[in-house]
Amino acid sequence: MTADPADPKTYVDQLLARAEVVKTPCGDGEMVWQCWGTATAKTPLLLLHGGFGSWTHWIANVEALSQDRLVVTCDMPGLGDSASAPGDLTPGNLAAPIIAGLDAVFGDNKQIDLAGFSFGGLIGSQVARAVGDRLRTYVAVGASGFEKLHVRVLGIRVPDQDMSNAEKSEIHRDNLKFLMIYDENKIDDLAVYLHRKNVGRSRVSSRRMSLGNHLVDTLPDIKARLAGIWGVHDATGGGREDILKRRDIFASYRDDVPFIIIEDAGHWVMYETPDEFNAALLGILDR
Repeated sequence: MTADPADPKTYVDQLLARAEVVKTPCGDGEMVWQCWGTATAKTPLLLLHGGFGSWTHWIANVEALSQDRLVVTCDMPGLGDSASAPGDLTPGNLAAPIIAGLDAVFGDNKQIDLAGFSFGGLIGSQVARAVGDRLRTYVAVGASGFEKLHVRVLGIRVPDQDMSNAEKSEIHRDNLKFLMIYDENKIDDLAVYLHRKNVGRSRVSSRRMSLGNHLVDTLPDIKARLAGIWGVHDATGGGREDILKRRDIFASYRDDVPFIIIEDAGHWVMYETPDEFNAALLGILDR
């Protein structure tokens, strides 16, 4: 990010205060959505965050993207401030409260665009298949659900409870380096704060689902336009050649699939290179 706030909590709280918060049913509780900007003639955009995350995976993007359209983030079921989804831990059950809440958030049968990051790309594919023509564009961002193409990142550590606050933050900083951010200089205090808080609130173990073929399996039934954005150094991507294999899978279902690889960026591409990512996403949506 261009900003490196001295007080990450205050920064997040002040940004969230500029959003309209909407709550919809989710299991025994509520799912929490955040709405940025106002409705315009352009199609509204739903952003789904990654595993062990929350809406804050999009913290570097929401204000810029909402300059000329309604942008909606959320805490997916069992993550962030949202209650857990009922039933077994499956992609379909996690997607169901999102699908059920669309009318309350966007308006009855309102057409939308969707971009899903990492595990959110997998869950987003479930949403895309279920809503049919209601979804105009589905954009996978470093998405999981490609089975053998998805690289399982090793070296992730869990801090011990008796560690000092500084020691815990240092482990999360290392985990960000292994998994999320390519340029270590972009791992600022805000990134560490967000990652630590998000992981601490997660009640969904998404790794098993991420290693499956769930996204690819949905593609024959998705009616929306398909597109992809990846950081070339995405730790889960396997390198440029394997990332392009994902493009080829998309292209087997659609002609002319926009698929953008951003240089000098890792998995959390929209945080590490927000200006380039925002331009790429808006370029896809405005085609």
